[in-house]
Amino acid sequence: MVNDILQKLNTGMELSKEEAYGAIKAIHGNEMTDAQIMNFQVSLLMKGPTLTEIAAIAQAMRDFCIPITPKVDSELMDTCGTGGGLSTFNISTAVAFVAAAAGIKVAKSGSKSSINHAGSADVLEALGIQIHQSRHAVENMIEEIGISFLYAPLFHPVMQKMIHPEKDFGIKTIFYTIIGPLINPAQATLHLMGVYKADLLEKVSQVALSLGYTKALFAHGEGGMDEISLIGKTTIHELKDGMIHDYELYPEDLGLKRCKLNDIATGTPEANAMMIRDVFSGKNKGPRRQAVVLNAAGALMVGGIVKDLKEGVTLSNDIIDSGLAQDKLNQLIEASHSYQSLSK
Repeated sequence: MVNDILQKLNTGMELSKEEAYGAIKAIHGNEMTDAQIMNFQVSLLMKGPTLTEIAAIAQAMRDFCIPITPKVDSELMDTCGTGGGLSTFNISTAVAFVAAAAGIKVAKSGSKSSINHAGSADVLEALGIQIHQSRHAVENMIEEIGISFLYAPLFHPVMQKMIHPEKDFGIKTIFYTIIGPLINPAQATLHLMGVYKADLLEKVSQVALSLGYTKALFAHGEGGMDEISLIGKTTIHELKDGMIHDYELYPEDLGLKRCKLNDIATGTPEANAMMIRDVFSGKNKGPRRQAVVLNAAGALMVGGIVKDLKEGVTLSNDIIDSGLAQDKLNQLIEASHSYQSLSK
C-alpha cells in the first residue's frame, strides 16, 4: 500500500480519502522509512494537496494523537496559526492570555520554530513557562486556571516523525503549517487562526468544518501575514452555525491606526517575550499592543464573549489595562512549575 501511495503522488495523482488516511496510519505504525516519509511529504506538497487529502490526513492525525480531556463545561479555544509569511512577533500567543483572562478555556497548541525566528513554544519558554508537561498536568491547568500550553510533539507521535523536511531543509510542508494548527489534542472547537496564504483560507475553513469546529475566524493579512493585520487589508473566513462567510477588514474599521511591519516585527524568543510583557504591563501602548488587541477581539468574538469585533477591541483594551492578561500569564508560569516537567 505504501509504495502504491507514493507512486500515485510522484506521478501527480490524487489520493482517495482512504489512501490519505492510510498513509498516516502507516507512519504511525512504523510502516514507512524516514526516506518514504519525506517522499510522502514533499511529493504531496509538490502536487498540491486537495481538500480531501488534507481533511483525511488531519482526521488521521487527530485519531492517532494522545488525547487531552479536561473536565470543563465549555468549548475549548486554540489560537495557533500557520506561521510563515511576514515575520511578526508572537501575537497569537499573547492573544491566548487575553482570551483566557476573559473567561474562555484555552488549550493553546504549538511547537518550536522550524523556519521563523520564534515559535510559540520558544517564546513561552522565554516567558518562564515549562512547556514539557504530561497529559494530566495539561488537563489540570485548563481546569484550574483556564489555560495551558500543549507542546505538539509530545502529543502527536506522528508529527515527531515528520519534522525533518521543515527543520532540516526549511521546506514548508502542509503538516506543520496547515494541518498542525487544526489538530489540537484537546479537540478544541473554537479557533482564531492566522493563515499565511490567502488561497489556503477556503481549504482550511472546510477542513475545520469537517473536523467539527463550531466557530472560528481564519485570517490572512495582505502580503503574507498570518494574523488579523494592523498593516492593511485582512481577508477573513468566519465559520459560524455550520456556514463559512468571507469578508474583508481594515484596521480603521475598528478605530485602529495602521502601522508598518517593522513596528510589529519578530525578534529572538527573549525579545518577543519582553514585547509581550511590555504590552501586558502597559509599558507599550503602540502598534504591538494594538496588534494584540485587534487579534484578541477576534478571539473574544469567536468565544462568544462579545457580539462583534468593535466590542472585542474595547474589552481587550480593558482586560490589558486591568492587569488581567498579565495575571493570567503569571498564573500559567506558576502552574507550569508546580507540575512535574517531563525530561526534554
